[in-house]
Amino acid sequence: MAKDRQKIITALIDTKGLGLEVGPCHSPVAPKSEGYNVRIVDHLATEDLRRKYAGHGLDVERIEEVDYVWNGEPLEDLLAADAEYDWIVASHVIEHVPDPVSFIHSCQKVLKPGGILSLAIPDKRYCFDYLRPPSTTGGVLQAFLEKRTRHTPGQIFDSFSLAAVNGGTLAWQKGADGEVDFLHAHGLAGLMLQDYLASDGYVDIHGWVFTPSSFRLIIHDLNALGYLDIREESFTPTVGCEFFVSFRNAPAPDPAGRIGLARAALQETTPPRRSWFGR
Repeated sequence: MAKDRQKIITALIDTKGLGLEVGPCHSPVAPKSEGYNVRIVDHLATEDLRRKYAGHGLDVERIEEVDYVWNGEPLEDLLAADAEYDWIVASHVIEHVPDPVSFIHSCQKVLKPGGILSLAIPDKRYCFDYLRPPSTTGGVLQAFLEKRTRHTPGQIFDSFSLAAVNGGTLAWQKGADGEVDFLHAHGLAGLMLQDYLASDGYVDIHGWVFTPSSFRLIIHDLNALGYLDIREESFTPTVGCEFFVSFRNAPAPDPAGRIGLARAALQETTPPRRSWFGR
């Protein structure tokens, strides 16, 4: 499965070109050890990442040598002295960033014209975001207009109060029939909210929640409104708990098919006839 996943994410990239992988941590998609000409951006330096994840059942030796430690600043500022990139891979990143529009803008600024931005994105139907409603274009626009550098108190509360498990697991795939329940005691969300309001620190959560069509609808709308201008080059429906979208750093075509995406997004979040609750 890991190799199949890697093939999907890297299908459009020029492996001989210079690449950037954002936030690979202990699970790189395009590792230097496999010959990829890649530079690594992550939230901690290499040894700090290995210390953080030691003892968690993860292979910390897979953690790549980190070239740039990212504190949330625009990528073009972090990589100011570096060359333009042929490709960028960001697996399970966009749902974490406080301002997805600015993140995509940053990726475009450091990509060469025609370069590829390849995203792997969790599908809320098959992970701990299951109970949360999908994010909307309006919500993403609000974050961009506010130039957010951290998540809102409401996002913090939702993240902790609605986090779910299916049969005790945090991620699953279509057809899983375990009992869905809350991950945390309800009081934890209130405590996290109080702590967040009392500080100006960053708390890492899934600020954004997507199904495949809800995400594609957001990008469609942002392109149509002129907030983005990026071309969807490939889309792979959900495999396991995630879906995949690759964009080319090129002008988007005239938008069409919005109603189809909206209908598909609604269908994706319509509960199945047999509920997973109260089993």
